[in-house]
Amino acid sequence: MERYSARKVDELGRIVLHSELRKKLGLKVGVKISIAAIDSIVVIQRTDSDGCEINELGAFTIPHEIRQKLAWATGSEVAVYHTDALLILKAI
Repeated sequence: MERYSARKVDELGRIVLHSELRKKLGLKVGVKISIAAIDSIVVIQRTDSDGCEINELGAFTIPHEIRQKLAWATGSEVAVYHTDALLILKAI
């Protein structure tokens, strides 16, 4: 697993991914992703079913329930790790 960068959660619970990472992982505008909290991390992966979509700015919203569970507030910094199939977010 490779650490890519640190990102901040904005006031709407969004995180923006760098364009280089989106290209590397094939996360184009409209790609659906599933978001799940497991222990103290958030796991994100592509899905064919209902899910959150990557927007034109490369952002997606972490659901409020997950942010609340992990105590991620506006301005919280998270480290972005990735494999070929997963993104993993962990509070710094």
